[in-house]
Amino acid sequence: MQLEHIRIEKCGQRGVVGKYCTHFHLLGACKTCRFKGNAIEYAHQRGTVVHGTHLVTVEENVYNDVRGANMYIEDGNELYNFFNYNVAVCPWALNDKIMHGCTVPGTDNGQADTSLNQACLWSLSSTNHLIGNRCSNSFTGMLYESGAFEGRGRNGAVRGKVCTNYGKWGRVHGNTFHSHGRFGTYFLGD
Repeated sequence: MQLEHIRIEKCGQRGVVGKYCTHFHLLGACKTCRFKGNAIEYAHQRGTVVHGTHLVTVEENVYNDVRGANMYIEDGNELYNFFNYNVAVCPWALNDKIMHGCTVPGTDNGQADTSLNQACLWSLSSTNHLIGNRCSNSFTGMLYESGAFEGRGRNGAVRGKVCTNYGKWGRVHGNTFHSHGRFGTYFLGD
């Protein structure tokens, strides 16, 4: 799967699992899979989701006004994916009485999407590479939540078969998280 230099707008459906703007879904190892140079705007329930997929590249994308997590690494068994030089901007202040920042209620992960902790980049697995990404004005910039779901993986076939609390760290380098409501980088685990 390759998607390059495309504008995607008004995508995703709040509260409907799998209804995301861009989604690598259960592809296993996929070295040639790439989302590159795309613009994702006015989205609900996440911009790019990587689920059960390894070795993909998500780079040089621009996310604007994505409700929920802009980049989301789903279950805890996603390994060695590259998130390089992406830019994500939330145009709404968290205290905006109508928009409430880029939070979105009613999804299957309140920590990633809602006012509890909406994140620009949310991951259960630490075994991914995050290089040179830029995020501004989310509630939390980058949230590694390896202890969520008892630290045993999130859904389906992976549930209870991985130990996300003790995963090997990928390369995390040169990311900038600015003007967030809470933390730029936040680690939650056991």
